[in-house]
Amino acid sequence: MANQIKYYTRARFPRGFWGKRTLKKMNGPQHALLPEWVFADFIIPDNIRVLDVGCGGGANIKRMLSMNPTITATGLDNSPLAMDMTHEENYRDIVDKRCLVLGGDALEMPLAKDAFDLVTAFEITCYWPSLATGVQELFRVLKPNGTCLIANEMDGTEKGVGDLERAADIRIYTIEDIKERLSQAGFADIKARHDEERHFICLTATKP
Repeated sequence: MANQIKYYTRARFPRGFWGKRTLKKMNGPQHALLPEWVFADFIIPDNIRVLDVGCGGGANIKRMLSMNPTITATGLDNSPLAMDMTHEENYRDIVDKRCLVLGGDALEMPLAKDAFDLVTAFEITCYWPSLATGVQELFRVLKPNGTCLIANEMDGTEKGVGDLERAADIRIYTIEDIKERLSQAGFADIKARHDEERHFICLTATKP
């Protein structure tokens, strides 16, 4: 558990030497397992605007841009180091004006209402002081008929999850926790997928 505590603590706001190592780990093969599972059954429509909230090292933006060459993507993160790495990871698409990287807080995004067709949040809800506020922000920036996608590597049922939460100052939400908040925010057509063996969860919902 000690390594998990270090990872989640450093990933909250990556900075310095250890922050850079953590971001590289985010972009590595182990953390690719979740998005690979998520996108195996997810089609990104043509010509849409995508927002990745808490973009970290930029690997998920790169993955989505490669999945559909007609889309544009914006990454949002509160860590300047994460923003720099996202720039490096997606340099060609930034030059081609397919990708934009912005700094900001996920719970108070510096973005217009009804701006994006797809908003993704990978492994970020555990850091939100308020799940309700975070989900409301996802709802705000989505266009009507837009899709919200939340994916986490932990489903809240793992052994020792309470100890990890206390030590790393995080909150691991269950599928039911997230479903409830999505519904309260006004989302419809809420669907959940669960890889029980690996504890992966993915929820999608539509803004009416």
